Amino acid sequence: MPGREDCTRRGWDSCLDYKQAYAEILAHLYKTQSPWDVVLLVQLRNGSRIGEAIEAVKAFCREGKTAVRVRVEKHKDPNDTRLMVLPEELRGAQGKEFLFSACVRLAKVKKPKNAIAVYTRKTYGFSSHALRYAFITHLLKKGVSPSIIARITGHASLNYILHYTEMKTAEDILASAL
Repeated sequence: MPGREDCTRRGWDSCLDYKQAYAEILAHLYKTQSPWDVVLLVQLRNGSRIGEAIEAVKAFCREGKTAVRVRVEKHKDPNDTRLMVLPEELRGAQGKEFLFSACVRLAKVKKPKNAIAVYTRKTYGFSSHALRYAFITHLLKKGVSPSIIARITGHASLNYILHYTEMKTAEDILASAL
C-alpha cells in the first residue's frame, strides 16, 4: 500500500487510508479480476468483518439487490443484522460479472475467510480486518459521531469505538505536535 512505509502504528487500521485502499483494491480487481477483491471492496465500503462481507456478497448475488441485511458476527442474537451496501463499481454490467464470479468462487471454497485472509496478507500486506478500521477512521475524519459509527459497523458496545477513537485522536495530536 503506497504511503505506509513511514507508518509506525500497527494494528487498528494499520495506517490504511480508506480512499487509497479502495482505489488500490479496485484497480487490482480490474487488472486481475480476483473474486476476493470483490469481497474486500464490500468489506471496506461497509466497514464490516470479513465474514459479514462474504455473506453480503452471497446475498447480493442471491437477491439481486444493492442493499442487503446480514447477521452481525460476534452477536449472540441471530436476529441482530446490519445493512450492507453494494459498492457502486459492482452495480454495472462489468461489476455484476465480478460479483457473480465471486459468488461462484465462494461456493467452491470450504473456508473462504481463511482464503481471503491469506490473499489479503500476500497481495496487500495487511490484515483484511484493517479495512474495517480504515472505514472507521474515514468516518471519524468526516465528523461522524462514534455512536453512529458503532451502529453502522455493528459494534455491540460503544466502548470499543470510543477506545479506538480516543487512541487515534491522541496519536494524531501527539504526531502533529512534533
